[in-house]
Amino acid sequence: MKKLYTYIVSMMLGLTLLSSCDNYLEQVSPDQPTTDQTWVSYEAAEKYLASAYSYMQANGWRYHEYFYLPQNFRADDIQPENGTTAWNYLARIVGFNNTASDGVPAVMWDYWYKGLKLTNDVIANAPSMEMISQEERDELVAEAKFLRAWYHFNLLKNFHNVILVTNVAETPEELQLPAVSRAEVYQQIEEDLMFAAANLPLKWEQEYWGRATANAANAYLGKVLLYQGKWQASLDALNKVEGHDLVSASAFRGMFDGTSEVNEEVIFSRGYTSEQLDALSLYHQLGVAMAPGELNGGWYMASISEYFMGALEAGDIRTAATVLQNGETFDGEVINFNNPDFKMMIKYVESLDAITTNRSTVDLIFMRYADVMLMQAEAMYELGNDTEALAKVNSIRERANLAALTGVTGTALQDEIRKQRMIELVGEGQRYYDLVRWGIVKDQLNAAGQKYADNFEDKHEYFPIPLEEVQRNPNINPTPGF
Repeated sequence: MKKLYTYIVSMMLGLTLLSSCDNYLEQVSPDQPTTDQTWVSYEAAEKYLASAYSYMQANGWRYHEYFYLPQNFRADDIQPENGTTAWNYLARIVGFNNTASDGVPAVMWDYWYKGLKLTNDVIANAPSMEMISQEERDELVAEAKFLRAWYHFNLLKNFHNVILVTNVAETPEELQLPAVSRAEVYQQIEEDLMFAAANLPLKWEQEYWGRATANAANAYLGKVLLYQGKWQASLDALNKVEGHDLVSASAFRGMFDGTSEVNEEVIFSRGYTSEQLDALSLYHQLGVAMAPGELNGGWYMASISEYFMGALEAGDIRTAATVLQNGETFDGEVINFNNPDFKMMIKYVESLDAITTNRSTVDLIFMRYADVMLMQAEAMYELGNDTEALAKVNSIRERANLAALTGVTGTALQDEIRKQRMIELVGEGQRYYDLVRWGIVKDQLNAAGQKYADNFEDKHEYFPIPLEEVQRNPNINPTPGF
C-alpha cells in the first residue's frame, strides 16, 4: 500500500552504504551524476532526488547513536542510562564533556552536508531539462529546496557555526567555504521553504507518502521563524497548513507502533517497511536501544525521567502510549523490570520481537500536526492572544483525554504550552532544542535532577564545528571553548 517513493529512497541509501565498503572503487556512486544518466527524464531526475532524502539519518544502530541520542538524551525528559554512559564517545555527548574531535556530531555534520550536495545538484540541473514541463522542473527544484532547508536547519540547531552551501562545487577550492552568520543561513532557509510551499502539492497520492509537501514546507517555515522569535510571520506560515488534523485518542499509539503510520496528523516522516527490511536490511533499532537487558536483551540506553512522569496528569492517554512501566502489559505480555522504577520509552517500538531481533520498522516522525498546533499556541501567546493560544492547548489536552483549562493566562499559560510540548513530543527530537531556544537548558536539567547538569555550560547548547572540517578547510576556525 504505502511508500513506493520511500522504497526508491531506500534503494539509493543501500547503494550509498555500499560505496563505503572495501570495494568502494568498484562501485558507481549515486551522488556523482552525469548528464547522460540523470538529467534526461523526469523519472531519472526524480530517482536522483530520492537519494537526497537518504542522508537525513543513518541506518541500523548508527541512527540511535549518531542521531537519536544527541537529539533526545540531553534534556530533562529522557535520561541516559548505562548502555549509553558505558561508552566514552557517547558519555561525552550526554555528559557535556564533548570536544571538537568527537565522532557523534561529526557524523551528523558529514551526513547532512552530503545531503546538501545532492539537493544542490537537482537545483542546478533540473531547470535546464527541456524535455519536461516547467511545472515538473519547478516541482523538482521545490522538493530539493525543501530538503536543502531541512538540512541547513538541522545543522543550525546542532552546531555553533555552519557553512551555507547553495551551489555545486566545480573546483576543490569551492569546497572550502567559510562559515557564515546564523542570520544568513536562516534567510536562505526561509527563501527555500517559501519556494517549496509555492510549488509543491499540499499532499501527494498515498503511494508517494513520505515526500515533502507544501504543508511540510509551511510547517517548517513556521518553526524556523518561531526559532527566531518572528512570532507573527511564524503564525502566518503555520496557519497555511491545511488538510491535517489530530488523530483520535484511540489512534494516538498507532502513530508510533506501526499500525497507523499513514494518517491525517503526520506531515513529514521517514518511512520504513517490512519489505525494505527483508530486501535491503533497512531498519532502526530504537526498540532494543530503549529496553533494559532483562527485556529480550535490550541495551539499556535511556529511560523516561521522573521529572517527565511528574508532569503527567491522571487519565492522560499519552502515558500508556509513550511509557512502559513495571507490571504493565506490552505486546500481550506482562513486563517486569529488575528495577521497578524504570520507565521505558516505547515510541517507535512496535513489539517484543523488534527488541529480540534488533530490528524496528516504525516510521520516524519529523513533523506532525500536534507540533504545528503547539507552535501556533506559542506564537499566539507571544503576540498577546492568550485566548486563542489556550484554545490550541486545550485541543491537545482534550485529545489526550484531559479536561480543558479555563482562565489560564500569562506565565501560567506559557508554562502549560511548554509542558504540553514536552509531554506530547517526548522522544521526537524536540525538547532539547526547545530548551535551547528558550534559554533554560541548565535550569531544567537542574530541576530534573539530571546527573550531568553541573557540567553544562552555555557553549554546550551547540556542538563545535568538527575537527575534521577545521583540518581540511583552511577557511574554518576552531570553535572557541572546545
